[in-house]
Amino acid sequence: MRRPFTPSEALFTLSEGRASFDRLRARPSRRARWLALVALVALVAAAAPAAAEPWRASLEVGGEVDTNVRRISVTPGGRQAETAPLVRAVAELARRGKAGEHTRWALRLAGGARAVVAGAVVGEDLLIGSIDVAAERDGPGDDVALLARVTHYDVVPVGGENGARAFASSGADLGLRLVGGEGRAATLTAGVRRLDYKPDPDFDWLGQAATVRVTDELWREADERWLELAVAYRIERRGYRGRAFTDGCAPGEPRTPACFVPTGEPRTDLQHVSGAELTYTGGAVLSATYQLVFNDSASFGSSYVRHRVILSATRALGRAWFATATVTGQLDHFRDPLLVTDDLNMTFTSIDDENRSGAAVRVARAVGEAWELEARYAFQADASGGDDLTYRRHLVYAGLTWERD
Repeated sequence: MRRPFTPSEALFTLSEGRASFDRLRARPSRRARWLALVALVALVAAAAPAAAEPWRASLEVGGEVDTNVRRISVTPGGRQAETAPLVRAVAELARRGKAGEHTRWALRLAGGARAVVAGAVVGEDLLIGSIDVAAERDGPGDDVALLARVTHYDVVPVGGENGARAFASSGADLGLRLVGGEGRAATLTAGVRRLDYKPDPDFDWLGQAATVRVTDELWREADERWLELAVAYRIERRGYRGRAFTDGCAPGEPRTPACFVPTGEPRTDLQHVSGAELTYTGGAVLSATYQLVFNDSASFGSSYVRHRVILSATRALGRAWFATATVTGQLDHFRDPLLVTDDLNMTFTSIDDENRSGAAVRVARAVGEAWELEARYAFQADASGGDDLTYRRHLVYAGLTWERD
C-alpha cells in the first residue's frame, strides 16, 4: 500500500486549491511561454526611464574537453562514458534603473550554445536562453523593501533529440527585505516554481516555494576585512505530472525494478533545503558552506537526505591574475533501497550545475580593460557512492571573455 502523507505534506495539500492547481499543471506550449516572457521584458524596457544605467554586455567563447559528456554512471560490462571536445559561447545583457523615486529594477538577458565539434556523440548540442527580471520598492520605513522577481531558463536541444540536460525552469516570487542594522538583514520570499523536463514528462512538476535568508556581519576591520554569516531555509512542494510508485514486494524480499508499482495518484514531493555560509573578505575571499537537503516523497524510491559541504577560495595573483579553487564533498542517504528518480543529480538552474562531489580550479588573466583569458579544470565523482555504479568526469576549458559596462 502507498504510505500516508507526512504532516508536512498534509499541510500543503489544500483541498480548496486543488482544482485550480490541476488546471495550472496543464503544459503550455514553449512558444507561449517565451512570448509571455518577451512581452514582460518589452514592458520593463518600455517603462524604463531615460535615467537608467547603460547596458552591461559580456561575451564568452571557448573550447572544452569533457570525459563524460553524457554524464552517465558506468556499470560493470555496461555502457561506458564518452569523451568529446566542445565549443561554448555565452552572451549576456544586463541593465539597472529606477522607475520613480522609490522603485528600482534590474533586467538580465542571456543566451548561449554548446556543440560537439568532433566524434560520434550526438544529442549533446544545446541552445540556452534565460530571462531574469527583478524589482525592489522602498517600504513605509527605511528598514523595509518590497521585492518581486520572475525568472526563466530554457535548454533547447539541437537536432530534435531531447538529451538528459534538456529542461525549462521558471519561477515567480514576491517578498520583502528587513534591515536590522549595519550589515544585518533578513529576506523572505514566497512564490511558485515550474519544471518542464523534456526527455520525460513524468518528471514535470509545479509547486509552491518559500525562502527565508538571514545575513549578519559578524566582524569588520575598517573597509578592508570583514566576516559575514548567512543562514537560509527553503521549502518547496512539488506536484509531479507522473504517478507515485509504491513498494509491491513483500518485506524481506530482494528489491528489483518489479517492486515499483505505479499508483493512481500523482507523485508529490516536499523538499526542505537548509544551509549556512561563512564568508571572509580581505586579502582573499574565503567561504565555507554547509547544506542539508531532505526530500520527502510520496513515491517509493524517491526520498533522500543529502549533506553537502563546499569550501572556496579566491585570491589575486599579482596585478592581472586571479584564481579560484573550490572543493565539494557530498554524502547521500536514500530512505528506500532503490532510486528511480532521474533528476537526482540536477539542480535545474544551469546545465553546468551538478549535485556531485568534486573539485574545481579557475585561473584568469586580464588583458587590457575589457578582455580576460580564462582556464578551468574540474573533476566530479559519485554522488551516491554505490558499489555497482561509478561516476567520473573531468572537464578542461580555455576561453576568452569580453565585458563592457
